Amino acid sequence: MSSDALDTEIDLGAIVDRTFVGDVGIPSGAELLAFATAVHDANADLDAARDDLAAAVGIDGLIEAAATVAVFNGLVRVADGTGIQLDEGLRTFSHEDRSRFGIDEYAGALHTIGTGRARRVDTIGEMFG
Repeated sequence: MSSDALDTEIDLGAIVDRTFVGDVGIPSGAELLAFATAVHDANADLDAARDDLAAAVGIDGLIEAAATVAVFNGLVRVADGTGIQLDEGLRTFSHEDRSRFGIDEYAGALHTIGTGRARRVDTIGEMFG
């Protein structure tokens, strides 16, 4: 990644606004965002989003984007399924961003103490009854 890419202001508003469309401050950002959104929206035109992304970044870029979406979906499902919790340091450090982006509203937050939703377990066995 070039140093210019690191200096680019990235618009994280797309994280919390499901209707956001357009450039998010990275190359081919509009197409990447449209593709990631279409993957998760049954009413979206996934074929069109896929074609637009392939035109912008090529077939290899499309495959990379699809693999990234798939990996993140899998990781989240595993984390939620096993009840992975934020440790105290990360919970404290990330409080402002979690609030800003509404992350504590997601089901996975149920496992972390301090979110006001569920008690934290001390052993793996407690997660499964």
